[in-house]
Amino acid sequence: MVPSRTTTPASGSMARGISEHSWHRTHPLSLIFDIYGWGRWIIGFVVSMLVVFSRFHLSFRLICAITAATLIVGVVFRVAAWSARRYRLDDDALTVRSGLFTTTRTTIPYDHMHAVNVSSPMILRPFGLVTMIVDSGGSSDGSSITLSAVPATLPDRLERLRRDAMRDCGSSAVSIDAVRRSRSMTDVDGGRGSGNVERILVFRASIRDTLLFAVTDLGFLAALAVLYGFVQNLRDVVPGNVYDSAQDSVIRLSTHSTLSIVLTIVLVLASMLVISIVRSLMRYYRFEVWRRGGELIIVRGLVTRKSVTIPVRHIQTVTIRQSVLRRLLHLSSVQVGLATTGASHDDEDRRMHGGILPVIADRRLYGTLRNMLPEWDLARPRVRRTARGLGRYLLLAPLLGTLVAVTAIVIGVTAFAAYRASQTGIPMTAATLSDGADSDSLMGAFRVLWLLWLALIPASLGGYLVLCHWMKLHSEGYALLDDGRIVVTGARGVGFVTMFTHRSRIQCVLRRVLPWRVAAGVESLDLPLFVMNGYSWLRFSVIRSGEAQRLHDWASGAGESSGPVRDRG
Repeated sequence: MVPSRTTTPASGSMARGISEHSWHRTHPLSLIFDIYGWGRWIIGFVVSMLVVFSRFHLSFRLICAITAATLIVGVVFRVAAWSARRYRLDDDALTVRSGLFTTTRTTIPYDHMHAVNVSSPMILRPFGLVTMIVDSGGSSDGSSITLSAVPATLPDRLERLRRDAMRDCGSSAVSIDAVRRSRSMTDVDGGRGSGNVERILVFRASIRDTLLFAVTDLGFLAALAVLYGFVQNLRDVVPGNVYDSAQDSVIRLSTHSTLSIVLTIVLVLASMLVISIVRSLMRYYRFEVWRRGGELIIVRGLVTRKSVTIPVRHIQTVTIRQSVLRRLLHLSSVQVGLATTGASHDDEDRRMHGGILPVIADRRLYGTLRNMLPEWDLARPRVRRTARGLGRYLLLAPLLGTLVAVTAIVIGVTAFAAYRASQTGIPMTAATLSDGADSDSLMGAFRVLWLLWLALIPASLGGYLVLCHWMKLHSEGYALLDDGRIVVTGARGVGFVTMFTHRSRIQCVLRRVLPWRVAAGVESLDLPLFVMNGYSWLRFSVIRSGEAQRLHDWASGAGESSGPVRDRG
């Protein structure tokens, strides 16, 4: 993809209506988000209180009065809290003042700001408003500031102040007066100098990319839980007898014949796929990655456009992931590991934190990454396979464990069936859980040998473990690159992973040797990383002691003068 450029002037008009050194209140529309978040909690509380009040046999009017009073007091409190919440742009920090009875001031200096993330819900766009999260990179309370329904020009102005502060903190000779004069001149001259922000578009996902992500994302199976939850919620809306009657009709219709069962399965899978596509379009529609100086800017969303800033200097790892399905289709996704959790708009943002490429074809992968992160100089590596020839150390334990568990269940069920048959004097295949007196009951009709189906549980779990270990056997390896970098390949669950990182990100070296592996010189090796999202370690399930010692010496800096040989595919 040929990078395109766009320049956003940070002119004085950006500050129109946002003067420094004065307190500002957010737009009244922020009350909608505040009351909505409070209402989600209060509804459950009110329902619980109604159940409690019903036990005291209170009158209906009294219950309604208590409920109405609770809602009115809550709304009045939220309005008062909104009225007391103000923000201000100081010379060197953003300050927020809040609290009705106890005033709390939260201050984040401009040069301590990790990122300024922006969300633009559809309800705020006609008014030129956005929701802004200022992240200082910490995880404690007060490490981030959220301002809802603020002018859309405020994040750009705050970004300019942050860049000015980062530049100014490098020169201790600059006085406070000089900094103020510099900022004033920038406001007057329309944003010349550092005010001009040049952004380079390095990736834009097409509708086809979004659909590929939805179809190949194994998480779309979670849509079944969403569909099931929707059906269960109908019980609270539809009368019980109507719901039960409809449920029985659906079960009879879907299990009437083999064709109806197949059609039902196809319909459920199609519904799950449609839900997955809709969710993916809501999240990744017009997904774009921009490069602005030392920052990556991720912009995405259909109804709510969200902008997330990732400072490149905070990137600890670059992880390329492939599920089995995506590997067959030559597709990958990329996530960067960060040393901070980051301030997120919601739980969905926390799950997606650090994702810079949701899905991309393998032929475009490394070219796009080089445009996006030229500092990392990413290219397809030629790795040394560390688990080759060590399959027995990976596969023997899960195979034996599965065999023992299945055998124990088969022997136990068979012995119990023989015992029941000897007591009742009937063939072992006809032995049931009861004595035969209540043959019409469930216990009387359930045959003991049917319990052999329980063997499928350890067989399934064992098969999953064997598959995971087999994937590790054929994928684990590493390559030492120049500039103290390393790339490690392997498997996590039923997916393949390629991780790039630097020696300085490694915290320690953990080597473990089991007693029966000492003579063979086989051990396992972990290199923990300080990463708060995604994978936080480089792991070798089985590795020969010679290779482990080589990695140990490299991670500790031994023999650094000779340096590793750069190995590229």
